[in-house]
Amino acid sequence: MPTAPCFYIKMNNDVIGQIELSRFPFVIGRARECDYVLDTEGVSRQHLQIDFDQRQLTVRDLDSRNGTFLNQERMVPQQKYLLRANDELTIADTVTLIFDDPATTSQIDIEQYLNVGLRIDVERGEGYINDKRLDPPLSPSQILLLQLLLRNEGVVVTRDEIRQHVWGEGMMVSDQAMDALVSRLRKRLHEADPDHEYITTRRGFGLIFHNRRPGVPPNNR
Repeated sequence: MPTAPCFYIKMNNDVIGQIELSRFPFVIGRARECDYVLDTEGVSRQHLQIDFDQRQLTVRDLDSRNGTFLNQERMVPQQKYLLRANDELTIADTVTLIFDDPATTSQIDIEQYLNVGLRIDVERGEGYINDKRLDPPLSPSQILLLQLLLRNEGVVVTRDEIRQHVWGEGMMVSDQAMDALVSRLRKRLHEADPDHEYITTRRGFGLIFHNRRPGVPPNNR
C-alpha cells in the first residue's frame, strides 16, 4: 500500500499501474528525462508537472499539444490547479490518472472507485452515475449546472453563480426558471440513484453538491 501521494493509471477502463510522487517538481511526459515517462500516442514530451506548494499538491499543463483535463474540464496551460483526492487527470484523451493521497484520505479501493458516483463528459454532453450513462441525455443546461456543482463540490454555489455559468453574464433569468432547472436535474439524478442525494439546498444561500464515494453510506438528508 503506498504511503506517498500517487496516481493510479487507467487506460481503456483498466488500471494498469501506479505512479508514486516521491519528489517535486514531478514531470510526466514522453521525454526520457521526465520523472515518469508515459510513452503513449498524443502525450507531449513534457506534458504536465506536479508541484508541492505550501503543503498542497498542484498540477499544471506544460503547454501540451493535446491538453490535460482535470475532472473532464480542459486545464488552462501553465495555470496551477489544486489536487484533491479522487481527482482525475486525463492526458491526450487516452490516459487517465486518478489521484490518491493516503496522508489525507483512506486508501482507495480503485476497482470500486471507478464505478461509483456521478461524472460528466462536458464535450460529449453526457452524464454517468455509477458508470451508467444517463439516458435520455441530460440537457445542455443540466450539464452546465452539474459542471459548476462538481467543480465546487462541498461548497455553496449561489444563484448568481448559477445564473452566470448556465445562462451567461448579464442574462436576466427568473427564479422560477432556475428552480425548474434544479428540480428537473434532481429528479433525473434521483431516478438513476434513489439512495443518494446529490444536490442539497441551503435556504437563502444556494446549492451544495455531494458526490457518492465508495465505502460511504448513502447520503439521504
